[in-house]
Amino acid sequence: MTPPADIGISSSAFAELLLPAALERIAELGWAAEIRSFGLHTLLSLRNREAALAAGLPYTVHGPFGYAGIGDVDENARREALDEHRRHLAAAAEVGARLYVAHPDWHREGTPHDPAVVDALERSFRELRDLQSETGVEVVIENMPGAGQSRFTHPGDLDLQGLGLILDVGHASISGCLDAWLADPRAPLRHVHLHDNHGAGDDDDPHLPLGAGVIDAAAVLAAARAAGASVVLEHDSEAAVLASIAHLRARGLLD
Repeated sequence: MTPPADIGISSSAFAELLLPAALERIAELGWAAEIRSFGLHTLLSLRNREAALAAGLPYTVHGPFGYAGIGDVDENARREALDEHRRHLAAAAEVGARLYVAHPDWHREGTPHDPAVVDALERSFRELRDLQSETGVEVVIENMPGAGQSRFTHPGDLDLQGLGLILDVGHASISGCLDAWLADPRAPLRHVHLHDNHGAGDDDDPHLPLGAGVIDAAAVLAAARAAGASVVLEHDSEAAVLASIAHLRARGLLD
C-alpha cells in the first residue's frame, strides 16, 4: 500500500508493540508518526528516543494526560503535571519533534463550571508557552469530549494564551460542535486528530475507522489543508488505520 503523502499515524494503533516495531510499521503505512509518549512508547526511555532517531520519521508527540492535570486547582498537583510535560517536551525536542500535544482538564463524571479551573488552565498555558520557547517544540492544546467534562470542548471556551490548537474531530463530534470548530476555531489550527464516531452520545470515544460513523472526512481535510495543519490518523488498532486509509483513497482524499 502506498503511504498517504500528508497524513501521519499515531503509535496508539500499535500500543502493544515496542516502539521500534511500531515505527517500522508506521513507516510502511504513512509519512509521519505521532508518538504517544506513555506506556511502551514513552520518550522518557533512552532506548525509545534512540529508536525514534534511528527511524528518522517526521514526528509529533502526544504528551501524557490525567483527569485534571494542568487544570488542577491544587497548585501542587498542577505543578506536578506541568513538570511531567516539561520532561516529555525535552524528550520530544531530542527526537526532533515539531509539535507536542497537551490535554487540558477532563473529568469523566462531569463537574460544575469553576472559574478556578479556568484560571489554572490559562496559567498553565502561559507556562507551556514558555516551555515552547525553551525547547523549540510547538505546544498545541486539544479540545475534549463531553458537555461538562472539560472546560475546553467548544471554540472560544478558553484563551489558549498564544498556543495553537489541535482539533480532535472525534471529540468535537461527540460534543456536537465539529461544524463550529471547522467554521471558526477561534485559535490557530495547527494539528488534527482524525477518526470517526456516531456523534453526540457516543461517549466511549471509540476512534472508529473513517466511514464507520458520521464525520465528514472531506470537510475536515479541507479545513486542515487550508490552515496548513498537519493531520494524524488516531486509532486503537492497525485494522482501523488500514480501513481509514482505504476510505480516504476511495474518496480521492489523499494528496
